[in-house]
Formats: sequence, C-alpha cells, structure tokens
Amino acid sequence: MATGPPGEGTCQVWWAKVGSPDDKRLIALLSAPERDRHALFTDPHSRATHLTARALTRSVLAGMLGTPASELRFEAVCRQCGGPHGKPVLRAPATPVSFSVAHSGRWCAVAFASRTEVGVDVERIAVRGRDLPWRALSPVERAVVAATDARDRTAAFIRYWTRKEALVKATGDGLTVDPATITVTAPDQPARLRRWAGPSRPAARPHLVDLDAPTGYAAALASLGGPLVVSTHDGNSLLDPIRSGVAGFASTHISNKLLT
Repeated sequence: MATGPPGEGTCQVWWAKVGSPDDKRLIALLSAPERDRHALFTDPHSRATHLTARALTRSVLAGMLGTPASELRFEAVCRQCGGPHGKPVLRAPATPVSFSVAHSGRWCAVAFASRTEVGVDVERIAVRGRDLPWRALSPVERAVVAATDARDRTAAFIRYWTRKEALVKATGDGLTVDPATITVTAPDQPARLRRWAGPSRPAARPHLVDLDAPTGYAAALASLGGPLVVSTHDGNSLLDPIRSGVAGFASTHISNKLLT
C-alpha cells in the first residue's frame, strides 16, 4: 500500500550506506538506460554509489506512490541549455514530489518534498590536495575561513560548500553558477543565504538548514519557497530487505528539524 508523498511543508531525507557495486536485486530496479550507465563505470566505488543512489531513490518513490520501482520514469533537462543532463524529475507516474540526490564517500542521501524544489548535498570533511579551493568562496567567506584555526579550516570550507551546493541543486543550476557569487552565513551560525549576485538568483526565497550527518561528513538542505520541517529516515532499512530478497517498504524515522 502506498504511503503517499510527503505532506506539504515537510521534507524527508533518506540516508543509506553505499553497498555492493553489482547487487543484482538492486540493478533489477533500474531502467535500461540506468543499467547501461551503471555498466560504464570502471571504478567499483563509482558504480556502487550510482547503484545505491538510484535504487534508494526508486525504492522510496515506489513506496510513496504505490508503483513498482522499475516502472518509474525519470527525465533530466538542463535549465541552461535544455540538454539531458540537468536535475532529474519524475515524469511517470505524475506526482507533486520533487527530489534531490547527493553522495560522498560511504554515504548517499536523497531528499523528497511535495510542491517544493529541494537540493541536498553531503560531503566528506576532506579536500583533494593540500590547498583549499578558495575560489569557491566569496570574499567574505574567504576571510572567515582564513581567520579560522588551521585544524578547523577544512571543516569550515566544507560547511560553506555543502550549503552552496544544496542551493544550486535546488534551483537546478548546479555548477553553471559560480559558487563565489553566493554568500552564506558563517559555519558556526545557522544556515542562511546572505547574498546571491548575478542573474541566476531564484525568484522564490531560498531556505537553508544544516543536516545531521554521519561522523566525518557535513550535509545541508535547501528549498525554494516556504520553510520545511525535515525528517530523517534510514534508507538501509529499506534497501537491505531488497538486497536479501525480502522486499518491503520501511520508514525508520530518526529526527525532525525545521528548515527556516
């Protein structure tokens, strides 16, 4: 029986650990194009991340809508050029549910809301190389990170980055927007948008919240329009029965947080 979409004014965030790269039962949930893309990944971790994120998205939506996961049809259209590489949306069955997918390291997160565009980002608290990518920060943000104790600079940068990434995922712009044109509140302050320079600023007011994330990770959620009450759910309790052959829909509720 379908559980129904999230209530208006709410958002469900589902977390799952990245599993096996070639789990046959999860692969069976994917569409033919998704299976083809999955097969193209030569790196096992990338293949596993892709599979976990797609399977989790399909499984949660299937439970909400009462439609078999393998029968859901998605489409991605770039907001800038109209190409098939933008933010994915569910085309069939028709639904008011929007969603956003993020993954980093060992974790995937998928956010779902009704009649509200959302963007979620999760990042491991680490950077590639020895230097921080300072160019992703606005001048105000660079000054804050530069004044932060050296031991905490990476975490401060990642906090900024997850907030910005969540915002541009909510709008559907992605990294076509220069992140340095966006300024958010300092890492030790509640998440808020302070300034969005340039023509891509959304017409609807963006809202931000930092999410509780696994140890060693940071995460943020953005929405366009009104504030949302966020509930966190255990995606492993949903995927593990599928992996073991005991399919079912489980919603293990963890916490609530108001997105303001």
